[in-house]
This record gives sequence, structure tokens and C-alpha cells, in this order.
Amino acid sequence: MPNFNEEALLYNRDGFHCRFCGTPVIRGKVRERIRKAYPAALRWGKKNEEQHGAFQLLWGTVDHILPHARGGTNDFENTVVVCQPCNCARMHHTLDEVGLIDPRTREPVRSTWDGLERFH
Repeated sequence: MPNFNEEALLYNRDGFHCRFCGTPVIRGKVRERIRKAYPAALRWGKKNEEQHGAFQLLWGTVDHILPHARGGTNDFENTVVVCQPCNCARMHHTLDEVGLIDPRTREPVRSTWDGLERFH
């Protein structure tokens, strides 16, 4: 997986939006800062039912275009930012196997959304 600096570059490149569905996302590090500031409001346990639903949907992850399990590398060109639901839905399948268009052929969604990076 990408290191801290590479991850920041990926999120900036992809505009803090899922490259498949366009949902705005936040990095886990930001979610953790918010959870520490508001522990009663932002539940984040180990099980799905122990996690805040909105933050679960906004959970940004790094996905491999050619899945790692299928020989894909961690190279910048083979990774995109996606929301957790899109990441889990595809699992180890290739884009062709699930009928998806390569998201790198489209420009990332651009908006004023900054992934709540401003939260400190």
C-alpha cells in the first residue's frame, strides 16, 4: 500500500472523491482525528454495527485497478481512491469481470470537498 506521502498525493489527484461512484471520501487519519475530538458522536468499533454509518460510507480507501491478489502492483498508476462500499464490492475481481469502466479514463470529480483535511 502507499506510504503516507503517496496516499496524500493519491487523495489530491483524485479530488477526495471515489473514482468509481464519485462519493466524497475522507482518509482514515482524518476520521480518527474527528473520533478523538467527538468520541460520543463518532462511534468506531471493530464491527459494522459499532461504526457510525455516515463515516463508514465516507471511508476512503486505496484500491488497485489490477487487484493485488491478481498481480497488481502498488504503483501510483495502478491505484485510485475509492469509497469503502465500492472497494468491498469489487474485491479481487478485475474491472472486466465486473463490467466496470477503468475510472482512470475519466477525470476525477472536482468540487470544493477537501475530505475534511482542514479538521485538526
